[in-house]
Amino acid sequence: MTTTGVPGPPLSQRRLRFVLGKGGVGKSTVAAALGLATARSGGRALVVEVAGQHRLSQLFSAGRVSEETATELRPGLFGISIDAERATEEYLAGQLKIRPLVELLTHSKAFHTFAAAAPGLPELVTIGKIWSLAIALREDGGAPVWDTVTVDCPATGHGIALLETAGNIEELAAGGPIRDQAARIQEVVSHPAATGIVIVARPHELAVAEAIEATQTMRGHGLPVAAAVLNGVHPERFSTDDAPALATVAEDPGPLGEAARAGLRHLERQEDDDAYRARLAAETGLPVIDLPRLVRRRMDLPALELLADALAAGVPGAEPVR
Repeated sequence: MTTTGVPGPPLSQRRLRFVLGKGGVGKSTVAAALGLATARSGGRALVVEVAGQHRLSQLFSAGRVSEETATELRPGLFGISIDAERATEEYLAGQLKIRPLVELLTHSKAFHTFAAAAPGLPELVTIGKIWSLAIALREDGGAPVWDTVTVDCPATGHGIALLETAGNIEELAAGGPIRDQAARIQEVVSHPAATGIVIVARPHELAVAEAIEATQTMRGHGLPVAAAVLNGVHPERFSTDDAPALATVAEDPGPLGEAARAGLRHLERQEDDDAYRARLAAETGLPVIDLPRLVRRRMDLPALELLADALAAGVPGAEPVR
C-alpha cells in the first residue's frame, strides 16, 4: 500500500528534525551526520540527545556533552544532552519565579518520586526544552540561534510517545499555563514547514517492518514524517547480468572460484537491499536515503563525514536553513 506523507518542503528546509528508529539501526549516527552536514555547509547545527544516551561524546571523541549549555563538537556543530530532572527544574523556575521555592522542591526526594511517576511529565519537559532550543533567537537581529536542531530520539515506541506528549496534554488539560505551553509546542512539532521526522531502518525484516508501522502510526497522528533512511546498504559492485558469469566461475575449486562465490553472496545482499528499499518506499510513501555500510571497529569522524556526504546528496536542496 502506498501512502502519502503530510505535505511539506524537503527535509533540508525544515529546521527541527527528529530521528527515530528501532534500537541498533544507527539513529544516533544518522542524527550526528545530519548535524555535521549542516555545519559543513556553513550553518550552525545543534544535535540534541535525550534519555541519557550520551552517544555524541563517543562519536566525536569529546568530553561529556553538557546538560546546561551547548558543547561545540566541531566548527559549527554543537551538542547538548537533555536531562528530564534538570529540564523540570528549568520549567518550574520559569513558572514559579521564586528561586528558593524551586530549589526546595527540586531537592525534595518526594518531588523527584512524584516527577518520575507523573504521567507524561518527563516527556513534556523534554519536548518543551527541545521546543525552546528550536525557537531560540539571537540577540542581534532576531535570527534563529540554530539553522537546524536534530534530536536523537529514544527507540521507536518511546520516541513516538515523546512526539505525542504535547498533543495529548493539550487535549487532556482543562486549561492554564501547562495547556497553553503544550499547545505552542504541539504547533511546532506537528508543523510540516518547521519539523521533519526521519525514520531510520537497516535492510533487515524487523527493522523495515517497524519503520513502516511507525511511519503509519505517526502519520495517523498528524506528525510530519519527512524521509526514511536505509542505513548499512551494501555497495553496488555487481548487476544481475553478472550472475551467470559469476556462477560459472564459482565452479572453479581454486581461489578464482572462491572470489566468484563471494561475489555471488554480495550480489544476493545487494538484491536484498534493493527489495527492502523498494518496500520501505512503497509502504511509507517517503523518499528513501541510502547510507553505505561502513566496516569500522568504531564510528569515527571520517566515517561520520562519509555519512554526512551521503545524507547531503540524498536530501534535495541540502544546505543551511537561513
